[in-house]
Parts: sequence; C-alpha cells; structure tokens
Amino acid sequence: MKKLWLCLVAVMVFSCHSLLAAMLDGNVTTVTFGQEVINPGYIGNGAQWDPYQLDYGSVKLQMSEQDWQKIYRRLDYMRPQLMRVVHNTASLISDYQLHPEGNLDQIEHILNYCQSHGVTVVFGDWGWGLANAKIPEFDKKKVELAADYVTWLIRDKGYTCIKYYNMINEPNGFWSTTEGNYDLWHDITLCFYNRLKRNKMLSKVTLVGPDLAIWTPAEVPWLERANRELDFGLFDIHTYPSKCTVNSGEYGQIIKAYRDATPANRKIIMGEIGLKFVEPQDSLYQQEMLRRAAARPFASTEDSQMFIFDYMYGTDMADAVIQTANAGYSGSVAWMLDDAMHAAGDSGDQLKMWGFWNIFGEEYFGADGEAIRPWFFAWSLLCRYMPAGCDVYASSVNGNTTVKALKVKHNGKTMLAVINPGKKPQTVRIQGTDCLVQCKQFVYAEHKLNIKDECILLPDRVIPELRLVDGIDLDMPGESLFVFTDFEY
Repeated sequence: MKKLWLCLVAVMVFSCHSLLAAMLDGNVTTVTFGQEVINPGYIGNGAQWDPYQLDYGSVKLQMSEQDWQKIYRRLDYMRPQLMRVVHNTASLISDYQLHPEGNLDQIEHILNYCQSHGVTVVFGDWGWGLANAKIPEFDKKKVELAADYVTWLIRDKGYTCIKYYNMINEPNGFWSTTEGNYDLWHDITLCFYNRLKRNKMLSKVTLVGPDLAIWTPAEVPWLERANRELDFGLFDIHTYPSKCTVNSGEYGQIIKAYRDATPANRKIIMGEIGLKFVEPQDSLYQQEMLRRAAARPFASTEDSQMFIFDYMYGTDMADAVIQTANAGYSGSVAWMLDDAMHAAGDSGDQLKMWGFWNIFGEEYFGADGEAIRPWFFAWSLLCRYMPAGCDVYASSVNGNTTVKALKVKHNGKTMLAVINPGKKPQTVRIQGTDCLVQCKQFVYAEHKLNIKDECILLPDRVIPELRLVDGIDLDMPGESLFVFTDFEY
C-alpha cells in the first residue's frame, strides 16, 4: 500500500510539473472574457484614404468610375467606421485666392462614400507650403484659407461626415513641415482654430491632435502641453512599432502612457498605424523587406512595408489594434488604403507600398498589384465587428502572453477576437459567461480563408450556440486570428 501511495504521489508530482512546464512553454493558454466595460463608445477603425497622386513621373493616370466602384465594393465589405483624409491646401491656393474646386473630383468621390455610409472623417493638411521651419514662420493667410476650405466642404458641399481636422501631419518629426518645432506648430494650429471660430464652425468640426509620431513614451510632454494650450475635441498619435514590440505586448504599455495623459473627458485614436522593423530583434525581417522592395518595380525602398503580401502582416496589425482598443483608444486608422496614393522621392514612381491593393495595377504598375492582399481580411473583421458606439470589455490571458484577446458589444450583439501571432500552433481555451446564438466563426490564417467574390470573407462555420461557460478549446494555427460574432451581417 505504501509503495502504491508513493507511486501515486510521484505521478501527481510529475503531472503537476508537466502542467507547469507546459504553461511556461505557452502550451496551455486560457482567455477569459469578462463583463466589465473598460472602453465605452468606440468610434471605429478604418484606413487612410487620401487623394491619389496621379502624376507618377513617367506617366499621368486618371481614376475611372470603374476604379472607384471597385474600391467602393471592397469598402462595403470592410465597413470602415473611421477614415483619415489628408490633402495639401497650398495646392489649391493661387495668388492668395482659394480655388476649392481643384482636385474636387477625387475629394468628392472619397467624401461621398463616407457621407453616404456614415463614416466619421478626420480631415487634415500635410502642411506643405504653409510654413518655413528654418526661419521659423508661417503664412497666416494660407492657414486661414485652409480653415475656409474645410468650412466650404462642410457648409457649402454638405460633407457633415467631417467631424475633426488635423492641422500639420506629425509635427514633432524632423520630416514634418514644422520640423519638430512645438511653438511653430502651436501658432499654426491656433491660427487655424481662430479662423474656424470666426467662421462659426466649431459646432461642426473640432481639432484633432497633436498627431505625434511616437515609438516610446518620450513625446508625452508634447501632448500634455498641447492639452493645456489648445482646445482639442479629439486626441491622436501615430505609431509604427516594430513587430517584436507588438507581439511581446510592450506596445500596449507604450501607448497607454498617451491614453493616461489624455483628459478623461476626451477620446484618443491611433491616427495612423503600421508596422516597421526598427528593433534589432527584427533585423532579419528588415533585410528581407529591403530585398523585396529592391526587387519589385515601383516600390520605394525608403518607405514601404513589403510584408503586406504575407498573412503575418494581418495578424500583426490585428495584434496592434487589439492592444490599442484594450489600452483605451477609440479607433485606429491603418496606413494605408492603396499603394497608388503616394510615392516617395522625386521620381514620382517609387510608391509607398503599404496598401490593401494598388488600384492602378492593371493600368500601369502591374496587374497583380490590383489584387486584394491578405491583411485586408484581418483588418476588415476588426472594422466590421467593431461598429461605432460599441463598448470594449475586459479580457485576460493566462499562459502564453503573446496571445491577445478582445471583446466588444453593441446593441446586444457581441464580437470576440483571439489572436495567435506566433509561428507555432497554439491551443487556446476561451471562457466566460457570454452565450452567442447563431454565432459565426471566422478564421484568418494562411490556407484557411473562405473567400467569395474577391473581397467577401465567409465564416468558417456557424455555431448554433456558443456557450463560453462550458469553455471552448481552439486549435489555432500559427499567425492566426479567430473572430466569433452574433452580429447579423
């Protein structure tokens, strides 16, 4: 009997040791979806959708109605809730006269879609031609004309979808119009604000900012000072974190510093988000990205993300937006919708390849570029099922902390998302008290997409009743995103 007891004890000790080892290895991971709202009134997710460059050095192109309809059809599936549209007011000014009809065809096509689909628009100005940071000084008349232009769009053209205005892109950067000069940026922004006030537009559109490009919490003092000195209706920052920073979860801690510095009565969004490979741990990815860019005609080696063709980029972007929502942000804008919008350098044809596609692929840049890239589907799931006004709920992960989770609810409907950004498969048990009837399960992973009509992702299956109280085990492939929802679309 004693020997049997000792054997049982030994088995128990071994089993406990094995379980602990498994947990440490990340083989046993549990996600618990809670009932506490941690981030109410989400604005939504979307993408950067700017007027297209059209002049690509050796060729000038025009957007056809067929091109616009193809974009619209794809966006109809994505259901973006938030779009950022940035242009250059100085290009519409001649002899200090504003010519708002310039480039109106593109602006109208973009804003017509947003207006008719209830998309909130952050409109803005790159700032080129408005200031000279070397002196430093700005052109007061041109800044006022920028305010007059957005007034014209809202009041005269009826684009009430424009709710926020961003004056000067990434003002803290050396690459910006203001070259990191806070005082110059402050004075430009205040001038613009005063003109909006004079135009009696502050009830229609408010400032969004400070639009800082950040990699660490080092820029928090800029945001805090801006909050004291300017009147923002919405706050925002831009992030281009390294893959390792996102996957480790460090990203969520970095951006939380900016949410904590934002007034409690104001929301903050991620005004641009994309991934780069800036940390030493990601150096091999960076080398491969540069190799791909150099080998692909029309790709800028200075400003492209060539992993947009890989499923990995979709899970990494989903990882980032899940952490962003859980950190208290009210929306994220993916950089960017379409390669054809912007080029880098002076030649005009070295495109910033970051998009879901290149709408001018068939016309000039290569027909394969017009195809939808995989990350469109991961991003679309987190646009469609995070509708404007939804609430973000608490969730927790026990085990492999690279696994992330998100829960949102809106009008009695629920979306649950779980992501495994690692290379290896991962078994994840999801649990809680929610019960989703006629629950659609979507699986984003290589060789797993169930696509219809080019741009529609069909559910992997429909579960008659998803009862989290029972606990459900998910066998997640490496670099995969699972979404469960009872939203009826």
